[in-house]
Amino acid sequence: MTTTINADTVTGGAIVTGDASGALGLQAAGTTLFTLSGSTATFAKGITETVYTLGTSGSLALNPANGTVQTCALSGNPTFTDSLSAGQSIILMLTNGASYTVTYPTMTWVTSAGNAAPTLTAADTLVFWKISTTLYGAVVGSYA
Repeated sequence: MTTTINADTVTGGAIVTGDASGALGLQAAGTTLFTLSGSTATFAKGITETVYTLGTSGSLALNPANGTVQTCALSGNPTFTDSLSAGQSIILMLTNGASYTVTYPTMTWVTSAGNAAPTLTAADTLVFWKISTTLYGAVVGSYA
């Protein structure tokens, strides 16, 4: 089943909208705001968020409340902690990973070698997601 929500579904024909900077506006009647198909929502104007910069060492929370795109330039040994709830995910752009000992929370790694933590390079992109109570991780690739 697919449902389309238009601005004219609201009494008066227009609704108040807001953007990431806090600016408010009105969407005219007939404007498609998003389409819902099953449990997938597709937003007409896309979603943009600020890239969050994690600390450089010590205890570092993988927390989607900070945004789902995060960067980390290591300057010491990090211990990542899990703050994800079921259905949440994070993309982490990690630099200097080959230079330090990286400690991850308990997770299942998705790799061609099976459940094994990756060998990091100078610059890697990792993805973390949680299904039920299991945290998963995968390296998308290196970018340096």
